[in-house]
Amino acid sequence: MVILLILIIGIVTGYDLKCPAKAEWRLRANVSCYSESKYVCLFHLLEGKYKESCLGSDQSSIGSKLVFQPLFNLAECNAGRYQPVVFTTHGNSECILRKSKCDEEGQVVYSNGSYSIDTACRCDYTQGYAFVAKPKNSCFCNPSEEDCSCFRDNCNILSPDYQCINEEDTKANVTCQEIYSHM
Repeated sequence: MVILLILIIGIVTGYDLKCPAKAEWRLRANVSCYSESKYVCLFHLLEGKYKESCLGSDQSSIGSKLVFQPLFNLAECNAGRYQPVVFTTHGNSECILRKSKCDEEGQVVYSNGSYSIDTACRCDYTQGYAFVAKPKNSCFCNPSEEDCSCFRDNCNILSPDYQCINEEDTKANVTCQEIYSHM
């Protein structure tokens, strides 16, 4: 069985390597390095492709990942991902979480987040949408932590704070930012 795996891996290495999924990490580590704690699979910046190594596990700071250049080096997460905890090369080759999209009915992006924080969403009050459930912050919600669903309110005019107002109150005191443009 081990000889068959080594033959298969030998044949596959002629192609561009993709790092193994979490479920396959242990198997690949034991075949390549005879030790799960030594196996590393990361993107090599100078060669422009993923590479395996038996250098041993390492970690980086929140909001970043590690790459080879030619040894370990810090790199920013890809635009669609974020890293809210310390990155470790044990079982990972990319920042661990995908950023939320804010593309459900009535949602718009409030903030694109950062390399360590998810995107924040809000409901498009200019189109009559409000939150189904009040989020922790009254102006926006964090989709990775709470329900950001929106519904079309029956109110004719909603304030940026999602309060029903009449036409004379359009300049009322509000705490949430106005939405000036959306797609």
